[in-house]
Amino acid sequence: MITQLKGDLRHNNLLLVLCLLASFSVTANAGVAIMPIGYGAKSIGMLGTDMAFSDNSLSINNNPAGLTKIGGQALYMALEPHLLTGLNYRDSLGNSQDSRLDNMLLVSLGWSKPLESSPNITIGLGLFAQGGVGYDYQKLETTYGNRDELSAKFGVFRFAPVVAWQASDKLRIGLSASINYAEAEQNILPNTSDLATGFYGLALWDASGTSFSWRGGVQYAISDTLHIGLAYGHSTELNLENGKASVNFESTGIGRVNYQSAAIQGLSLPKEIGIGFGWKISPKLTVGADINWYQWSEALGKVTTTLSGPNKLLAPQQIVTVSDFGGQDQFMQSIGLEYKYSDSTTIYSGINHVGYAVKKGASNPLNNLTAKYHLGGGIEHRLNKHWQTSIVFIANPENARKYVNTDLPLGSEAEVGFSSYQFVLELNYHW
Repeated sequence: MITQLKGDLRHNNLLLVLCLLASFSVTANAGVAIMPIGYGAKSIGMLGTDMAFSDNSLSINNNPAGLTKIGGQALYMALEPHLLTGLNYRDSLGNSQDSRLDNMLLVSLGWSKPLESSPNITIGLGLFAQGGVGYDYQKLETTYGNRDELSAKFGVFRFAPVVAWQASDKLRIGLSASINYAEAEQNILPNTSDLATGFYGLALWDASGTSFSWRGGVQYAISDTLHIGLAYGHSTELNLENGKASVNFESTGIGRVNYQSAAIQGLSLPKEIGIGFGWKISPKLTVGADINWYQWSEALGKVTTTLSGPNKLLAPQQIVTVSDFGGQDQFMQSIGLEYKYSDSTTIYSGINHVGYAVKKGASNPLNNLTAKYHLGGGIEHRLNKHWQTSIVFIANPENARKYVNTDLPLGSEAEVGFSSYQFVLELNYHW
């Protein structure tokens, strides 16, 4: 029996569904998978056009060179409510549902201060939610004639110290390191079990871990009116360990088996490179554009999942699977405007386009990374010499993607859709 089960698991890719396909459901800020469109009101209000524009404590996670523009000690806090209004799944079995996980709140904090002994050097700290949303579909009809659950939650949180140096009137350089914490849980049709096809439902929870990464950036003033920026973010391995799992072997007569150890290796946040410019057309109006490249082919490439420590002797003592998530490299392009309405009020706007992070053949309800276009803007107002506030609104128009399902026992012809609204409420204090 054990030999037969191992064969079923291997040849039918049982834990293709285990391998956190679902976990990269975090379409949080913008359809760049779990990479938000930007950090802070200004960056998001200009739809990610921030390589040359970054100039506040939240620049740590955009272009860290921008910290040197602040000129004094500052604390930035941004709240980002998201309303995911069109997160849905439809298939040829008649399933048609919106995800029950349809909103979230992200928080970003950034603090920075020039050194008293060397005011051309600025240090800082940042705390960011890289993402924090998932998918939850209840009572989906399967090809086995039953109804079951498909859900996943995933989050990445980042703590990042930074140092930035104003090397000259024209050149700024910044470097940040980061400690990243990731956690995940999912239910992949946990009440379904079929010996003939080798499909056994799964529940996985409490998988988490920490990792390290870094980000560097430069800004350079070609002239008084034209600035350029460049940033590089190193890939971030996501260590998901010490989780627990339950596999439904009821169709084999074994019942449900709890595994005391579940680990996933090979997932990461992608390596990224961004370049952009800002052109001051007039004393009031500045326009800019960015292009960013993300290496999702490596970040969502080969993933190894290991389950061990079953609570039943007849169950496989260890399950190891290797799967390809179908990630593909993508570009994100954005155009942004900054308009100085008055000495105390600035208006931002922008448009953004990004490609798919997952190949069409690898699509499923739990990696619905279909957001493509984003439109929006915001307003920043200085209340007094210490306090400043901003509000931003972003719309992500509905976009749908049809595909042929090969991974899950659902309808063969399927479609996923995505649309959202995003707000940013930011409050800043300058000493």
